[in-house]
Amino acid sequence: MLGPIRIIAAVAVILSLTVLGTDGNKANDCCKEVSTHNITVPILGYRIQHKNLPCVKAVIFLTEEGEKCSHWRENWVFQKVQELEKARKRQLKISSR
Repeated sequence: MLGPIRIIAAVAVILSLTVLGTDGNKANDCCKEVSTHNITVPILGYRIQHKNLPCVKAVIFLTEEGEKCSHWRENWVFQKVQELEKARKRQLKISSR
């Protein structure tokens, strides 16, 4: 039986392969604008989008509601990415035992 973190990781991978949404706060092909607002729904993972016009530099969070484009310079974005990376590294450590 898979543990809850493995299930969340699998969902994050699947979501990262799927492009969702239509408004400016959700990824659709790419983020053309970003939000500075804190995300209040559970975040399952993230990916980085580099600037390649018309796409802007962004952190795209994978949430239960779909992908959200966030401004990469926001403190809360940086903190959330660090938190997700720590969780990912813990999971890698556990699964390599």
